Amino acid sequence: MQKTYSQKKYFIKTYGCQANVADSGTMAGMLEAVGFEKTDSLENADVFIVNTCSVRQKSEDKVYGLGKDIKTLHDKGYKKPFTIISGCMVGSVTGTRQRYEFEELRKKTSWADAYINPSQLSELPVILLGHKVLDDWAVSKINNDYTFGKQSNKTQAFVNISYGCDNFCTFCVVPYARGKEISRSESEILKEIKHLTQRGYKQVMLCGQNVNSWGLDATEKFSIRTGSNQKLPFAELLRKVAALEEIEKIDFISSNPFDFTQDLIDVLKTPKISNYLHIAVQSGNNEVLKKMNRRHTIEEFYTLIEKIKLVKPNIELGTDIIVGFPGETEEQFEDTVKLFEKITFNVAFISIYSPRKGTPAEKFYKDDIPLKEKRRRHERLTKIWKSSKVRKEK
Repeated sequence: MQKTYSQKKYFIKTYGCQANVADSGTMAGMLEAVGFEKTDSLENADVFIVNTCSVRQKSEDKVYGLGKDIKTLHDKGYKKPFTIISGCMVGSVTGTRQRYEFEELRKKTSWADAYINPSQLSELPVILLGHKVLDDWAVSKINNDYTFGKQSNKTQAFVNISYGCDNFCTFCVVPYARGKEISRSESEILKEIKHLTQRGYKQVMLCGQNVNSWGLDATEKFSIRTGSNQKLPFAELLRKVAALEEIEKIDFISSNPFDFTQDLIDVLKTPKISNYLHIAVQSGNNEVLKKMNRRHTIEEFYTLIEKIKLVKPNIELGTDIIVGFPGETEEQFEDTVKLFEKITFNVAFISIYSPRKGTPAEKFYKDDIPLKEKRRRHERLTKIWKSSKVRKEK
């Protein structure tokens, strides 16, 4: 008699960026391939996966707080689900770019049964087998060539085109948490997108920590400068995805200014490319940008936006900004204010700097801006951003 696992349920809680959303979809796809059903209730879950983010301390604190939810579950008489912590918090304590000791995370998350970093997603069934949540028969059903991720969005599918990052911005945990930048092959990406179109998807978002450098080796990607005439494999990938008849709209995230070449600017004219572009600038001051290791100047950013608007005049822009970076003077902050007065961003993720353990900024720069002042700058910049949006809408 054939075994069935349809009665088992899984619950995945996802924090962070679209790459994490795509990773959660990958794990969901593997679980459903062996008969698990999705539940949105922790009380009903046999397997609970927490897909974590490490970009800000607040994101990590939310994960630590889940221990109370699990204790409450136990106190009410429910069976504790088999709990796995995945994502960037695990990536930060494992691998060759480890930021701090694994034991530190383990002590703060003693309620977890297993850990899996972003590069180990394909090992999920084996981990469940090792803890007797699955047996050999179930694991044998998994074929990574034919197991596709589950999409949480009914209209737009998220497709990771690369993993990891080699940029090493001084404030950022991603190169440590997600490891070395690795591009998926063009054939794999197109195969997945074609599969998604067969499931009815007409919109895709291509995801990576820096999609611009997809398909480039280390020497190439660090020699590219914003606005140059160098051809990008990513621009050609966008053209090939756009050539798929079933695809109607293409988004991509994230892009950085320092390797946004003319080739990529030109491809924005393609009708299927979304009218929204997210491109992180982080600061409006060159000295701060240099300390952040951002590899672009604010003048280059202004020029880039001008060139983009020439090919797509009505484009909507999004960006990321950090206020209160170590040593940021009032004058340097005012340069960021000027940036927001010159360019209207439809979306702006304005963050207060918080030191992330093991990053160069935490090691070499004193966090010398008082929290009260950081909050003032955050509030002021947010007001300017909102008022600029209102003016544009009028």
